[in-house]
Amino acid sequence: MSAPLVVVFLRGGLDGLSLLRPPGDELDRARGEAALPADGTRPVADGWSLHHAATRLAARSAAGSVAFVPACGVPGTSRSHFEAQATVERCAPTTESTGFLGRALAAGSVGSSPFRGVALGQPQTPALLRGSADVLATTSLSGIRLRPGGGVTTTSMAALWRDDRGPLSSSGAGALVALERARTIQVPAGAGDAEQLVALFAADVGTEVGVLNVGGWDHHNQIGVVGGTFERMIGELDSTIETLVAGIPGVTVFVVSEFGRRVAANDSGGFDHGRGGLAVLIGDRVRGGVAGDWPGLVDLDEGDLRTANDARCVVAELAERILGVDAGRVAPGAPATRLGLFS
Repeated sequence: MSAPLVVVFLRGGLDGLSLLRPPGDELDRARGEAALPADGTRPVADGWSLHHAATRLAARSAAGSVAFVPACGVPGTSRSHFEAQATVERCAPTTESTGFLGRALAAGSVGSSPFRGVALGQPQTPALLRGSADVLATTSLSGIRLRPGGGVTTTSMAALWRDDRGPLSSSGAGALVALERARTIQVPAGAGDAEQLVALFAADVGTEVGVLNVGGWDHHNQIGVVGGTFERMIGELDSTIETLVAGIPGVTVFVVSEFGRRVAANDSGGFDHGRGGLAVLIGDRVRGGVAGDWPGLVDLDEGDLRTANDARCVVAELAERILGVDAGRVAPGAPATRLGLFS
């Protein structure tokens, strides 16, 4: 049986080394003053430590329900945002046009509901949900309604399509279902994306997976790991994760970005596009700790942290252990390696 899953996609390329500090002094030697300082970080496991702004994530980590996968990504990923995001969202050969969540929903289909997969934060369906008809994307749940005026109502729309059996009628009927079910979702006034997802799952409209798109992680300039924009954003991410985990019973949250950032700082005090990134999983089913291989910061890939842990293996494990579907359909071509991310 599947369990709820929320994917938080940090668009722009999270600098994982400024969120999760590796053990030893390699980071100090590689980054100097731009390194996440060891003092003020919160211990995670085996010498690893977390950015001090991630207070609630640190508490859940101490309770054993957070898994960190450093040096994570799809091997050979481009440093282009567009191409790298598409690669991670597909988690499949380049000939595949669907996304891993879309394929997961299609593989586990037991009926039809326009709310099985919902993305918030952008009006377009993200690539990772492509492949299933039971998905929608919106900037706000309150936007799922008919525009007032013109005399158009759900009743008039239903009458228009009642005797039509064509494709337009089918899609129209699906839209009517979404409109009717959207009325049952009680979204608090002023709710952010995370609070809206909590309300969506609570409404029992058939939601299985949610996606939050969070932009702004392209830190080429003045990353300011202490007292800067990055610290503020980590605090906001920490709050988002806590809202989701505390508000959606049994949820697993998967935090991922398209790539990591280069090890050495640039002349503007930021970090350019790199390769090996950081994935984080949170939830009661998660086996806590730091998972996978750590290649270190000495033997680099053209100045980048090596991609030692394949993100497709993480997705395959999510498919098997959380969504309850065939990993081969969700992450085709993924290595057979499993990182033991779940209890």
